[in-house]
Amino acid sequence: MKRNLFQNVLVMPCKSGDVIDREGYLSAVVGAVVSSGGSMTVTVEHSDDGETFVPVTDERVFPDQQTEGGKFTFKEPVAAEDEEGPVDTTGVVNVEVDLLGLKQFVKLTVEGSDSLAVVLSDSSVQPV
Repeated sequence: MKRNLFQNVLVMPCKSGDVIDREGYLSAVVGAVVSSGGSMTVTVEHSDDGETFVPVTDERVFPDQQTEGGKFTFKEPVAAEDEEGPVDTTGVVNVEVDLLGLKQFVKLTVEGSDSLAVVLSDSSVQPV
């Protein structure tokens, strides 16, 4: 069975505050690099027109974490130590975002990381 991965996802590099047209997609993953001991906060806002944004009030917009106001903070563990010294735990953090019920345009504001990518997935229309 051949999988249709490329027809079902959209991967895009982005900057904090970029507006994303989520039409046709039901979920997203925000991938970001967070340094050892650092934290990252993702805030989700949405809009009908792509101009006037309001905070998301859905407490389950981040499926792994119940939140208030569409804001989620992740803290990267502090670097560990082994017999040779400190071990850097800098890594990529993936934050799931449930887009179901949100308006067409979504703004993701990310604090604590300069390297971002967004993957839109769960296409509402599947290829044949």
